[in-house]
Parts: sequence; structure tokens; C-alpha cells
Amino acid sequence: MNNKFRNIFMAFGIIAIVIMLCTMNMDYTDIWRYLLKVGIYFPLILALWLVVYLVNTLSWYLIINDEGRCEGLSFWRVYKLTVSGFALNYTTPCGLMGGEPYRIMELKPYTGVSKATSSVILYVMMHIFSHFWFWFLSIFLFIAFNPVGLSMGILLTVIGAFCILAIYFFSRGYKTGMAQKGIRLLTHIPFVKGWAQRFAESKKETL
Repeated sequence: MNNKFRNIFMAFGIIAIVIMLCTMNMDYTDIWRYLLKVGIYFPLILALWLVVYLVNTLSWYLIINDEGRCEGLSFWRVYKLTVSGFALNYTTPCGLMGGEPYRIMELKPYTGVSKATSSVILYVMMHIFSHFWFWFLSIFLFIAFNPVGLSMGILLTVIGAFCILAIYFFSRGYKTGMAQKGIRLLTHIPFVKGWAQRFAESKKETL
């Protein structure tokens, strides 16, 4: 990514942080008091997130290098892109608004735009997929440590069914290809099917 776009992303992040600092309800003395209250746990929390981001980086690094090692792209550079990408997502109101384009643009010089885009999308999909597994398994953890009444049982059943459905669709998509299925679906929709057919033919290898 050239310096122009880096400066745009940096300016966006700084502006977002300034807006958050000016609009938050908490006083700065409260923040300092809470930091002192956390004490030794604060560096432990940072260490925990260090490990979490290392695991995230490893998964993305494996996806990027699935067809062989990318020249000049080290694990620690991917770690830097992972952390800074999440930081951009956290500063955007809806999430995934800045971090993903930033990662693609930074990765493009090493892998090309198609590989950069596909690896970022696949990484995000795996990240979401893992959340459904986390929520599904947490149901059994909740049941093991808490009494469950009728209403809570119904709610947990609905949540479990939703997670199983999402896991099924993700698993099917990974095996058969989500991009191809999505484009194939668009070829049957009026007004866009002509464009979708042309796109599918011209971008067959990329898809």
C-alpha cells in the first residue's frame, strides 16, 4: 500500500479515537482509578490478547501460504497486519469497515490482489465460523454450571439450532465454494443475471 492510503487509514483511526474520547461518558479520573484497581491483571490481560492475536495470525498465515511460501512476507509482518486490522475494525461503528480493505491493500504487493482478497475473506469467514462453534459449545458449558428452567431451555435450544444451521451452511460452503454458489445464484436474478453471467465467465479462474 502506498503512503497516501496509509495516511488516510491513519487519519481515519486518529479521528475515530478523538471522537470516542470526546463523546464518552466516563471521566478520565475514573479511567485512571479503574486501571489502578485492575493492577497486576492489566499486563496479564495484555498477555492473553497477545496469545489470541498470535493464534489469529497463525491461522491467516497458513491460509496465505497454502500454495507455498510468499516471498518477503514474514509471520511477524502478518501479525502486524492482524493487530492493526482488528484495531481499525474496533474504531469503525459497524466493524469490518476498515480492517479488511486495509489488510487486502497491504497484502497485495506480496500475493497479488486476487490472492490477497481471497485470503482475507476466507480468514474472516473462518473467524465467524469459529464464533458459531464457540457459542454452540458454550451452551453445554452453561448447562453444566447453571440450573436451566423451561424458558432458558427453550432459548438455549433456539440458539443451538441456529448455531448448528450456521455451522452446516459454512461447512457446505467450504466444500463446494461460496463464491461460485453466490455468483450462480445471481445468474437467476432479474436485472443482474446478465452481468453475473459475464462476470462468471471472465473471472472463472479467479473465482
